[in-house]
Amino acid sequence: MASETSAGLKVLHGLLQQLAEAEAGLADGPRRIAVADRQVAAGEQQSEQQKQAIRDAKRSADEANLRLRSKEAEILKLEGQLNTASTNKEYDIIKGQIVNAKKDRGDIEEAGLLGLEAVDEAQRRLKDLEVELQKRRQQAQAAKSDYEAMKPRLQAGIEALLLQISEAEKVIPGSELAMWKRLRGAHGAAAVSCLEDDFCSACSTRVTAQDMVRIRTGVFVVCRGCGRALYEG
Repeated sequence: MASETSAGLKVLHGLLQQLAEAEAGLADGPRRIAVADRQVAAGEQQSEQQKQAIRDAKRSADEANLRLRSKEAEILKLEGQLNTASTNKEYDIIKGQIVNAKKDRGDIEEAGLLGLEAVDEAQRRLKDLEVELQKRRQQAQAAKSDYEAMKPRLQAGIEALLLQISEAEKVIPGSELAMWKRLRGAHGAAAVSCLEDDFCSACSTRVTAQDMVRIRTGVFVVCRGCGRALYEG
């Protein structure tokens, strides 16, 4: 049958585990909020980059349109010169220039169409990004609201657990309290370890027969391997 000290350490171990879970839950809220805020910031950056891509695509399309108008004016000018050619050679030269200019115009028209398609595609992409950004903003707000709603409950639970832990720590002899505080500060809930078939469950060190006798008679004993406070389950 477990000693009163082991029974007390078992209770203390359970309370420390509950405290660790409660503190993790309290810390998880700000982490989730930070992640959600980073996702929003990333979404805003993607949206701004896409807006710049739209501006760039429109500028390219406008430049293609200007080149097209310039090329059409060039063709009209060459066609006018064709009518005033004084020799067959001059006529053939101008004719060749018109052919080349019309080919260039075709290339410019194709580039212009591709540019307009690029603008349309960029605008569609922006709409998708804005929908996703709105979703991320809603998720970030939900994370903040959820945290604010549960924060008082978690804090109250932690305060209650701290009081219970303070009471449960009375099982530890006064001469060992300083060492216990260091142990708890270093390991938290893992500062206490249950024995499993005479082995420390934290580090698997076998407890000596002498220490087993001490534990069963209610002496506060720490593991010779890892320094955890030992108790029988």
